[in-house]
Amino acid sequence: MATEGDIKRGGIVASVRCGPCHHLNSNYMKVGPGLLGIYGKKPSISGVPFDVWDDDALQAWLINPRQIKANTRMLLPAMSEHDRNDIIAWLKARVVNQ
Repeated sequence: MATEGDIKRGGIVASVRCGPCHHLNSNYMKVGPGLLGIYGKKPSISGVPFDVWDDDALQAWLINPRQIKANTRMLLPAMSEHDRNDIIAWLKARVVNQ
């Protein structure tokens, strides 16, 4: 079971690990989709088998996106559970009214 992450640290980790390919403060496409407000939302990537981006879905995706969707363009070097928990806490804190 994942532990609660640190929101502030999650923003820093996200900027380093996610920022090169994703807009962090918008929903606009970069290499990958923007990350603003994605927590609790249906994935915009076709072929991703999750109903919504929740803790379990995000953990699985961040552990190995190619195991979830074999032909994804997302290449992600191994990430510690600590970093994943912090990024997920940061994403949760950025949910917007949709």
